[in-house]
Amino acid sequence: MWYSALILTMLVASTLLYLSSKQQALLNTPLPVAPYRYLSYALLLAALVGWNLLLSTTAAVFLWLLLLGSLLGWIPFLSLLRGSPLK
Repeated sequence: MWYSALILTMLVASTLLYLSSKQQALLNTPLPVAPYRYLSYALLLAALVGWNLLLSTTAAVFLWLLLLGSLLGWIPFLSLLRGSPLK
């Protein structure tokens, strides 16, 4: 249960981080940086602490980096599911 909660936390944080970027293609205008990007940083840090509580430090950092890299790599492809033409 804790694993899925931490994965969901990282998914939300990565999505907020992507949507607050000016190069995102899911929304017409990006989310404001001030609340959302800082919230995503806080969620990512909380997820790292949570992984560290469940796993050893090296495993926690490795899993955190692995999930962060894969989520940030796959989230931009969600814009292809919208079906609208590219800008």
